[in-house]
Amino acid sequence: MAAPSDPEKYSLDDMMDRLKNRPDEEPIENGELVTRTDGSQAIRVRKRKRRSNQPHKEEIKKSNRARMVQVSAALIFVLLLIFAAGAAIIYANSSPFRNELTENITRSSGANVELTQFRMNPASANAGQLILTWPDDNVLESLSLRNIRAKISPSAFFGKTMTGEEASAGEGTLTLRLPGNPSSNASNLEKDGTPPVRFGVYTLPKLHMRLGNANAPLARINNTEASFTPSNVNGRPQLLLNRGDVIIPGWPKLRLDRSHIEFRGNEIDIIGLRLRHASDSRGTFELGGILTPFSLKGPSSLAVHVDSYLLSGIVGEALGKRFSGRIDTDTTAQSSHLAISPGSDPTPSLTIAFRSSIPTFFEVSGFPFLFGLAQTLEDDWFSHPSFDAEVTGTIRRSAGNVSLSDLNFENKGRMALRGSLNMDANKRLSGTLEVGVAVAMIGASGNPRLQNLFGPPENGFRWVSLKPGGTADSPTDNFKALFNAASPSVSPDSTSEIPSFEELTAPE
Repeated sequence: MAAPSDPEKYSLDDMMDRLKNRPDEEPIENGELVTRTDGSQAIRVRKRKRRSNQPHKEEIKKSNRARMVQVSAALIFVLLLIFAAGAAIIYANSSPFRNELTENITRSSGANVELTQFRMNPASANAGQLILTWPDDNVLESLSLRNIRAKISPSAFFGKTMTGEEASAGEGTLTLRLPGNPSSNASNLEKDGTPPVRFGVYTLPKLHMRLGNANAPLARINNTEASFTPSNVNGRPQLLLNRGDVIIPGWPKLRLDRSHIEFRGNEIDIIGLRLRHASDSRGTFELGGILTPFSLKGPSSLAVHVDSYLLSGIVGEALGKRFSGRIDTDTTAQSSHLAISPGSDPTPSLTIAFRSSIPTFFEVSGFPFLFGLAQTLEDDWFSHPSFDAEVTGTIRRSAGNVSLSDLNFENKGRMALRGSLNMDANKRLSGTLEVGVAVAMIGASGNPRLQNLFGPPENGFRWVSLKPGGTADSPTDNFKALFNAASPSVSPDSTSEIPSFEELTAPE
């Protein structure tokens, strides 16, 4: 509707003038008044793009907004996780956490715990030293570990449990008690429930084991590599030992090759335990069977098998100088075993029925009767005889005493040896040796004293019974006395022509 002051009709010129002379106060909507180069004015209006409805672009916008929300949420979660992990690490290295861990180790092991230099990081738990000490009624006395490292699971940071795949220590010492009252220790081997501290395997590249008093142990194993699995494929605790030095007072030094031990309640199952001589890698000494250290029914017995093993590695170096050779277990004779008595004095008792290993020679040396035979028979072979035929016998060791019994040595056409020889803890010798010399050799000697000294022929040999004495380092026997006492079966006028043992053995 036109304003009242406006005329009803406009001429063309009026209309053009009105357009050119638009009042300044009239608003310019959606435009901008500009002056051209010719002086005329016009309204510049911004062009608007025509937009149509585009749903796919709207979906892209929504997806981008959702992704931004997700990324923001993930970033916030990571930041919270880092914060929580940092807080957990700080807590895991605090005194309250260490105290709770110590209590968990006590509940898992039943021992008093001393833990030093403990620290944790996201990958592992570490400690400078861990010492476990058990009560007096436990077969375990103490375990000292150094440089401990454990691969842990994330739940360990909450302090309720300490679990993981593997825990290891650089070096450790384990001391075992001798069970005084066998029945009092049986309950200590079994634990109820799931222990709060548990790992799949425990490893020690350098372990020292002691059995008995730490100052004077019954047995020691030094520098062995140990691996303990709480539950193997059979569901039993398993101990593997590799290499190491085995030291038993009064016994020859041994080397541990490897062992596989499993625990079944109160029984110790020796699946296999292989030993070697301290200075020889050819022969083997193997043990196997079940130990029952807490049983009152009698000694436990382990089967013994030796293969090409040096005799000196069983009887000792001193006696091994008198009888030397390699032996195998004689499977046709009585059983070979190691018996261990229960209680506070489990003295091991070893019995081995043996035969000489093929192809080896068995040698005898150092006895005075050998030197006497070499002189009277004028054959140096007798001073250090070797036996190529099969040699058999039985070895027994117990509390420092060693005996060789049922001996049967033979070299056809020359010499045979039977009987027994005993050596006590002070290396003193005793026993009876039956020495046989081939009938033809005694006859060819032409010595009447030898004819009287040796008995009648038996299996191609003539025999004399000797009593060994002295020590294993310096043995003696009564051959000289018997030789001098042998009266020649000739007339009295010619007795002065028969030489004595001193005359026969005097150096030229």
